Amino acid sequence: MAHIDASHYSRDASVELSEALAKPASYRLLYFPVLSNGATGRDLLACGGVNWSHAAPADWETEKNKSPFQMVPLLYVTGENGKTATLAETMVIEHYLAKKFSLLGSNEYEESIIKSLHSSSAAVQNAFAVTVTWNTPEGKAGALGFFTSATLPIWIAAHERHLIDNGNNGHYVGDKLSLADIRTANTIEHLAAQPESATLMAIVNKSAPLTKLRDMVAKHPKLVQWRSGADYKGYFEGNRAFYANPAAFM
Repeated sequence: MAHIDASHYSRDASVELSEALAKPASYRLLYFPVLSNGATGRDLLACGGVNWSHAAPADWETEKNKSPFQMVPLLYVTGENGKTATLAETMVIEHYLAKKFSLLGSNEYEESIIKSLHSSSAAVQNAFAVTVTWNTPEGKAGALGFFTSATLPIWIAAHERHLIDNGNNGHYVGDKLSLADIRTANTIEHLAAQPESATLMAIVNKSAPLTKLRDMVAKHPKLVQWRSGADYKGYFEGNRAFYANPAAFM
């Protein structure tokens, strides 16, 4: 567990904090003990082969006001200069880490494609959370029906096209792992850990291109090592417990 102290961004030390981000010595990712919006950041750090750690908030209800937006994840980056910069918001954290670990393609155009695909997969996961996860018990069935008949098939069709256009090799751009690959795989893993997983995965598993991408990400040696460990397995089970009854944790 970790205590939070990052309520305001420091402007006075911006030069030193920029140096910390440019030359990091260690990373620490703070998120709840589930996969969800912490999964991609953890996977990126695992892929980076860097000095990193992960923790859950010690007392979220009393400490959330100490985070910039009363939200996690937060990424603490301690530089070689001893200064620690705090990054907030999932998209910012994942873009920063992907850039650090060369997971944004080989040029600016490829980077824009990867970020677009990354945004799309993050959006469909958030759409599920808004329409299904946090719906009332009475409204969940209808919301799930709409998600599985409209939102999810549209997302699958769009991403299949991009994967096929790239040669259906399990990657979106070229033949290398990218931020988009990892984010899409984690969206699928998120759906697979839901109470409605049987319905959701029956649809996703019909897509050979997306299934291949998921498998390619899962087979990455550094991710095999991370995901086979007790910490990752605990987060996966935490996902199942939380999403079975989110209201019980609030």
